[in-house]
Amino acid sequence: MTNTHAYDVIVIGYGPVGKMVSALLGQKGWKVGVFERYDRPYGLPRAVKYDHEITRLLQKICPVEDIQRISVKVPDNYVWCNADRVPLLEIDWSQDGISGWPADMLFNQAELETIMNEACESLPSVDINLGYNAIHLDEHEDQINVLFKSINGEVINTAAKYIIGCDGANSFVRDNMEHTITDLGFYNDFLIVDIIPTEDMEFKPMNLQVCDPKRPTTCVSGGPGRRRWEFMLLPGETKEEFKSEEIAWDLLKSWGIHPGNAKMERHAVYTFKAKWVDQWRKNRLFLAGDAAHLTPPFMGQGMSSGIRDAANLAWKMDLLLRGVTDDSILDTYTEERKPHMEKLIEAAIYLGKIICTTDVERAKQRDEQFLSGNFPPFPAFPTLTEGVFDRSGSEKEVGLTGHLSPQGVVESDGKTGLFDDVVGKGWVLMGWNHDPKELLDDQQIQMLEDIGAVFAKVVPKDQPEPAAVIDTEGTYEEFFRSNGAEIALFRPDFYIYGVRAQKEELPALIQGLSDQLTRQSNLANAR
Repeated sequence: MTNTHAYDVIVIGYGPVGKMVSALLGQKGWKVGVFERYDRPYGLPRAVKYDHEITRLLQKICPVEDIQRISVKVPDNYVWCNADRVPLLEIDWSQDGISGWPADMLFNQAELETIMNEACESLPSVDINLGYNAIHLDEHEDQINVLFKSINGEVINTAAKYIIGCDGANSFVRDNMEHTITDLGFYNDFLIVDIIPTEDMEFKPMNLQVCDPKRPTTCVSGGPGRRRWEFMLLPGETKEEFKSEEIAWDLLKSWGIHPGNAKMERHAVYTFKAKWVDQWRKNRLFLAGDAAHLTPPFMGQGMSSGIRDAANLAWKMDLLLRGVTDDSILDTYTEERKPHMEKLIEAAIYLGKIICTTDVERAKQRDEQFLSGNFPPFPAFPTLTEGVFDRSGSEKEVGLTGHLSPQGVVESDGKTGLFDDVVGKGWVLMGWNHDPKELLDDQQIQMLEDIGAVFAKVVPKDQPEPAAVIDTEGTYEEFFRSNGAEIALFRPDFYIYGVRAQKEELPALIQGLSDQLTRQSNLANAR
């Protein structure tokens, strides 16, 4: 056994969630040890969709042009139809989102992981170890020790202040935590088939759910140049009989897909589940992604939710490691993320119950309900409701906290582009038509600089100023005017911390954040 390898944070699991949290912490200079049990990337398709919020988070670590190269905007509605192909429900995925990107994008996960890996490899403080399986963990008061065994039989001893388990549904980290699980009991087996067309094909709509009780079927994009089908196993059918490539081709026949016009990239049977771990933290151990929650795929939010986990945890851990705040901030990770995830799982089940019906009479009743317009409303996309947010403003001001902040195209210092690339990607204190720095005292400015905040005076495009950020497309003017605000503070994960209708109220807003970040530390020092 070699000497102990010491890190600030160890990340176990190197899928998209592990890559995101490793890159975000590595950008801050923290020493991150990444350990993945497989010795090479998994090159086959898995997730195929992310939304504008996730695209913006990817923008934090990957060049815009790389994201644009591997992604394609959803061109039309997400359609749910019955056996006769009559639409029951349509969800518009073709809009533009508030995050400066299309509302929903389609991609190939292997290509996504390639550009995320490049981001991690470019960071000198991120140490990537492939082919290392975690075999033992010991918790101590000030650190955690983990033993890893390589595929060559080498055993190494590691230590870190914190461990983040991004290691999937069979999580080693979760197994080392006392935990309970909430299981909603929604299980369905589907045969997933990914193909690469070898001739031109057009699919309208791009994303379709066929709610046919004889064989519920999903037909969606698999990202640029790819296509995916998901065939539900019927009662009495077994996973074993659906493992053959022959059955996959047979099911594709009715869609006009055959070996003469397509290459089969993957076929596998998956069980869709709806469950979550009740606490995502135990002392210095944390869970993220599939290690913490599993969702049916019908909202396209499985991987996206894991990336939200990574972004939420990374900025809080950064402030803690800097010594700006106390360990208690990490308790807000579960507090903020779990209710959000629960609502997304409930929405996915809502959609899953529409398609996962094999009883003919129940399917008929479902069709009548939706075609008559007498069906339960589709759940609203959730916001964050608890945690590190301002709660001292007016009812209208507090109502904006926990919502996503906008991103628009701006011009500053001769550079034009998306705000995050031109101005900054951390905490953002933004004043509409005024410099927010001028309203703060030296101590408040220092506190904001300590947490990595950027200050932005944003002005309309018809009133440009040399030192200001010019709102070239009116994105921020619309945000401030529609919400009756003059000041806004955005968190590093792009959620609104707080707004104020009057700029003179800015010191109180910043004092509230300072109190939240330092209260526990001050109490500890007083003792």
